[in-house]
Amino acid sequence: MFIKEEKGLTGIDIAISIIIITIFIAVIGNLIVNINLNSKNAERKTIATSYAIQEIEKAKSRGYIDDYENKGISQEDIIEEKDIMDNTGTFSGYHKKILIKDYVLIKNDNTKTSNLVKQITVEISYKIGNKEKNINLSTYIEKK
Repeated sequence: MFIKEEKGLTGIDIAISIIIITIFIAVIGNLIVNINLNSKNAERKTIATSYAIQEIEKAKSRGYIDDYENKGISQEDIIEEKDIMDNTGTFSGYHKKILIKDYVLIKNDNTKTSNLVKQITVEISYKIGNKEKNINLSTYIEKK
């Protein structure tokens, strides 16, 4: 009786190993894409937050100005809305909207007085992928 020596790989061994390698590459590729997207999202959100903080600080440094008088009493009014440009004057991919709303205080005699305190809200919007994301920051400014 002759015993045949088995050397090499059969067709089924090669097919199984190719399937395993393909699944492994697909999983790794998906992880790389998700990590890249999350990293880009965090970067864009940080920049948008920075823009919003800059606008809030500008509003705080100006304080209550005459332009705020009688704005935002019946509804939230838009003070400014425009695209944000970078240092070279090209569109940065961010859009800002500054809103004002009257924050009516109640006095001791239960009468409401408007134009004492205003809520300033800065909304920075940007796109990541096919979705639009927003960052909103608010502050209060009082009349002195």
